[in-house]
Amino acid sequence: MRLRRPWHGRPPTPRADLTTRTTSRRLIVHLVWLAVVLAAAGFLIASELGAPCPGGGPIAFGDCRAVRPFAIGVVALAAGLYAIGLSAVLWWLEGLRARRVADARAARDWYLLAGGLGLVVAPLLAFTIASALR
Repeated sequence: MRLRRPWHGRPPTPRADLTTRTTSRRLIVHLVWLAVVLAAAGFLIASELGAPCPGGGPIAFGDCRAVRPFAIGVVALAAGLYAIGLSAVLWWLEGLRARRVADARAARDWYLLAGGLGLVVAPLLAFTIASALR
């Protein structure tokens, strides 16, 4: 004979499966967006490296010896900082949603705000870090 434990809380709902599905969809969208950003940074670096040296590429402004390595480093660092920062925001928001502090709409708004601001802040931070390490 099995003893039944009384349920001390809300009974499980079919929304639990929906939450898991939404979380995995959110993660897939996040990974696709990061792939687009990293591919754009890779394309910019590849076009810079493929450009003839006297003319310079799109980000070296014609100075191959002094600016090209610095510019490539800034682009790579900015892409990495953006990916790490946006992933940290997603992780933070998932924690808030798991604790039921934020709903799906608030999480989406914060994620979009962080994504938009990160596109501006990550290159500035990367430029500052790269300049300090020169």
